[in-house]
Amino acid sequence: LGGGPALWGVLISLLATLVALFFVYRIAEDLYDTPAARAATLALAFFPTAFFLNAVYTEALFLALFAGAFWAARVRRNLLLAGLLGAFAAATRNLAVILLVPLLFEWLRYRREFGLKGLAGIALIPAGLLAYVAFLWGRFGDPLVSARQQDEYWGRELANPLTTLKRAWETARDGARYLLDPELLFLSTSPVPALDASNTLNFAFLVVFLVLLAVGLAVLPPGLWLYTFCIVLLPVLTPAPSFPLMSLPRFVLGAFPVFLVLGYLLSRSRPVLVLWLLLSASTGVALTALFTTWRWVA
Repeated sequence: LGGGPALWGVLISLLATLVALFFVYRIAEDLYDTPAARAATLALAFFPTAFFLNAVYTEALFLALFAGAFWAARVRRNLLLAGLLGAFAAATRNLAVILLVPLLFEWLRYRREFGLKGLAGIALIPAGLLAYVAFLWGRFGDPLVSARQQDEYWGRELANPLTTLKRAWETARDGARYLLDPELLFLSTSPVPALDASNTLNFAFLVVFLVLLAVGLAVLPPGLWLYTFCIVLLPVLTPAPSFPLMSLPRFVLGAFPVFLVLGYLLSRSRPVLVLWLLLSASTGVALTALFTTWRWVA
């Protein structure tokens, strides 16, 4: 079949996005109600950085597999299926092993129903990561080549989260001037405006995610909240030198429970839901324009 890798990559991402939206809807419906499920699905679909779900990135596939694994455990009550989907998610991105947290909570909650077979299903998740590591070892002779690239190319390393937040605030303050000058941001041939403005956007997204995480303490199952906390915390623990929260708005697309919380809140008022979607979609259009003109977004 023709079309090239890029076309097939986009098609796979689009299909995975549709599957992910289905899983998010069903999980939200199970946790809350139908209006919250609709709001959560719309909030994810029209999120400002949702365009990454249509691109040749791992975000869409990771989100579909991750949400599918929790759906299998929570809605279908099938930990073997959850483990299989989780294993594929772990092969897509190494942090998928964090899925062990919410699935273990589900097993503990219904351990009489799941029994030891449930634990066997959950145990499949690390196999996906091990398979990917084995592939890297065989292909490149280094099972940790992917992790080394983050350190050597981007300069990511473990850091004090308070130091990261301080640095993130400073770079966000410096980059704010470019957001107030759209002409320079969109028309400049220099990469500096978009790169510096991304620090401001990253910090703003972090604030939004932290607020939703705080609300999530009251409306999310404990295991799902802990998983979300870990996903949001990871970019703060591993900053890049010039861009402390680099790629956070893209990485956190995988933290689908924040959209469950958002859907729960937005479903309480239709005018607020419509206003949020208008603001979110408008921001998404601007970020998509930057992305498609080869400017750095996240």
